[in-house]
Amino acid sequence: FAGLSLLSLVVLMACGEEETKKTQAPQQSPKQQQQTPVQQIAVGKEAPDFTLQSMDGKEVKLSDYKGKKVYLKFWASWCPICLAGLADINQLADMPPKDAVVLTVIAPGVNREKNLDDFKEWFSGLDYKTLPVLVDNNGQFLKKLGIVGYPSSAFIDANGKVVRVQPGHVTNEDIVKTLETL
Repeated sequence: FAGLSLLSLVVLMACGEEETKKTQAPQQSPKQQQQTPVQQIAVGKEAPDFTLQSMDGKEVKLSDYKGKKVYLKFWASWCPICLAGLADINQLADMPPKDAVVLTVIAPGVNREKNLDDFKEWFSGLDYKTLPVLVDNNGQFLKKLGIVGYPSSAFIDANGKVVRVQPGHVTNEDIVKTLETL
């Protein structure tokens, strides 16, 4: 059964990445196509000090968490694997490991995600009132981390360095183990 689950996960991720490739080019305006490509941050390098907004409009910066380990889950409303894991990530965010913070990131209008107003309306109907959801409006932060499919995860150590970027679902147990080793 585990082998079948793993195979299903790989197929779904591949489909998501292929679909992302198909949908990215047509969504770009001529002005966007002329912009310089985003420089990706390599593992072991300092993460960019992002400034994202929470769902209630408050600014959140990575530097706000200096001295803490940060787990970021990138997800989308249309991703069944992401949705299946929301209860777990919500539980982990409510009681994160010591010296750590758990955040989730969505990118409205990027990779087939709903626009922000539609996402907020959709999300308000869910039961995750305390889940920290940050909004990467133009998708630049996820591009800097090399996120191309959902779900994906990024681990940042207490010094602000990117330790790991991983596509696919990560269990709470594995998230905690990884955070403990940072």
